[in-house]
Order: sequence, then C-alpha cells, then structure tokens
Amino acid sequence: MLPEKTVAVVAGREETDREDVLDVLRCRQSVIEGLLLRGFRAYPVDILKEDLFLKGGVTRKLRERSPDCVFNLFEGFGEASYLEIRFAEILESMGIPFTGNPSRALALCLDKDLARRALEAAGLPVAPGRCVLPGYGRNIAEGLKYPLFVKPRMEDSSVGIDNRSLVASEDDLPRLLDERLALFPDGLIVEEYIDGREYNTGFMGSYPYDLMAVSSIRYAPGTEAGSFLGYESKWDTGSDDYRNSVSVPEEDIAAGTRKEIIRLSREAGRVMGCRGYFRVDLRERRGGLYILEVNPNPDINIDSGFAKQSFRRGLSYPDMVARLVHTALDRRALHGRKFPRKYQERVVPGKKDGGLYGARTGRSR
Repeated sequence: MLPEKTVAVVAGREETDREDVLDVLRCRQSVIEGLLLRGFRAYPVDILKEDLFLKGGVTRKLRERSPDCVFNLFEGFGEASYLEIRFAEILESMGIPFTGNPSRALALCLDKDLARRALEAAGLPVAPGRCVLPGYGRNIAEGLKYPLFVKPRMEDSSVGIDNRSLVASEDDLPRLLDERLALFPDGLIVEEYIDGREYNTGFMGSYPYDLMAVSSIRYAPGTEAGSFLGYESKWDTGSDDYRNSVSVPEEDIAAGTRKEIIRLSREAGRVMGCRGYFRVDLRERRGGLYILEVNPNPDINIDSGFAKQSFRRGLSYPDMVARLVHTALDRRALHGRKFPRKYQERVVPGKKDGGLYGARTGRSR
C-alpha cells in the first residue's frame, strides 16, 4: 500500500470583506475535505502579506511539515493580485510540486494587454481594442465600434467590471476612463463589445490538455441584451446579476461551434503556457468566436463552473481535487485518461454552478 501523501493547501489571509477573497478560504476548506476523502493528509497554510516581504518567510512556513505537494489557492491580496506570480516563483525556486499554473502563465494572463498581444500574434481572434494608460489621448477609441467594453488591465475575478463597463457612446467614454484610471492606474482595456452568446471551456493537465466540458452562460429571459459577467454576477449572491446568470455545461451547442470553441481554447492555453487547470472565456458575434480571457487557476469551489464541468466529465469534487494533486506530482500520470461514458451523461443540479461532492451518487453538499 502506497504511503499517504501530505498536501499543504495554501491560501492568502487578510482582513477584508471582499467576497472573491473570502471565497478562496471557503474553497480551501472544500479542497481539504475532498482530499481527506481521497486518502491524502491535507492541512491549511495561511500566507500573510509579511510572509512575502520577509526573506525566507514563505519557504520556512511551507517547510515546517515537509509536504509532498502544495495545493496552490494563493491569489495575491485584494490590492495586490500580482503577488500570486511572486508566490508561484517561490514554489518553483523550492522545487516543490504544486497544483495549477507556472508563474509565467500567471503573469501573462494577469496582464490583459500582454495576453491580447500574445493571442493576436498567434493568429487567435480577440475583440478589436487597445490598452489605455493615464495621460491617454482623446482619440483613444478611434476606429473602434460602439458599444465598447472597459475592464482593468491588471485585475482578475471580474474586479472593476460592473453595469457601467459597457459604454454606448463616445460622449460617455472619457468620464468613465478617467474615473477607472484613478482606481486602476496600471491601465484599462477598451475593446468592442461582443454581443453574442458566451461560452467557456475547462481543461486539466498539459498541452494538448484534457477537456472537462464546454459551457454556455444562460441569462434570465429579458436580460440577455447587453448581459455580461461582472463582479456582482460572480460573487454577490443577493444581487439580480447573480440570480440572472448561470453556467450550463454541454447544452444546446452546435457541433461545429463546439469543435471550434475547443480548438481555439486549447490553442489559447498553449500560447499562454497553461498547465494544471485553466478556463478560457469566449463570445460569439455573427458566427465568429472571440477569446475574451484565459483564466489560469480559476475558481474551483464546490459551486464553481469548473467543478460543474469536471462533474460533467465524471469527476466528483473529491475526485477533481485529487486529480489536480496527482497531476502536480506526476504531470504524465493522468494524461489522456478516459472516463466511462456513464459519468458523462447527467448533471445533478446543485447551487448556482452545480459543483457537487456526491457527483457520482447524486448527493449534493
């Protein structure tokens, strides 16, 4: 019998009321419970701001119990998301296996301007747009067709995206740009709004990756026009935006469209250097698909879209998190593994996005 593997499940801890930050701590508890069910010795590790700025602070904390693997849920801090890159660099320097993406992929995906350029250079479709920095010229949107969409350049988790992010006319743009640049001085991305159906794909492993599922975003009837996933729609469970949107895997997607979504998403992951697990967001306009973002280490909480996609592939929540650890320990071990078809045929309804503990038994938690 193989000895149990020890897994340090790492997350940042800070004083905050931001739902996306607090969600990581909830996710950590779910991950630990799932790993324990699959025979791992899993335990939590908090990373504080001082750990990253004190020489050797992170390495000393991680080496206290000599884990075989780090389950990396660290996403920086509320005002310093870039620190997730630094943390991954520390793990790489330690030589310890860790789940999720390498520092280079995290850095490239976090900077939406660099990401757009990399995808375009590879011949992949992105919405026409540009990066806007403080001191921008008033003709910054010249050649772009309204409505335009404005999002922070260096944030994730839909931070800085709300119902004002969709700009209908040239008169409204400068006011919003000035307001948002004061909040996000690293810059903004302004691009043409892609007004068609929205999709996302979840993958595990290394290129050419193992597809979990293709999902589409369903908006409540009457709210489809001009709808998009902002901060409230992802994190504020009491908001109309949250209630009016849901991610649905493998439903009512034309075969040809699905094939192209998978092709573009898989290539986008390769271009960005993704591995471990990631999600690609796309939208459709007049029959053409456009890549919105590549999301390394997306939310994998028990009610997340990624958990729901994994369940559609046949993985219960404990199976999913265990597989991420095994992939980190040996990235070739599960490459190309096939799952019985019976585990791909039904999705048990759960919370907003349906990630379930008892996927194979029909029990939700």
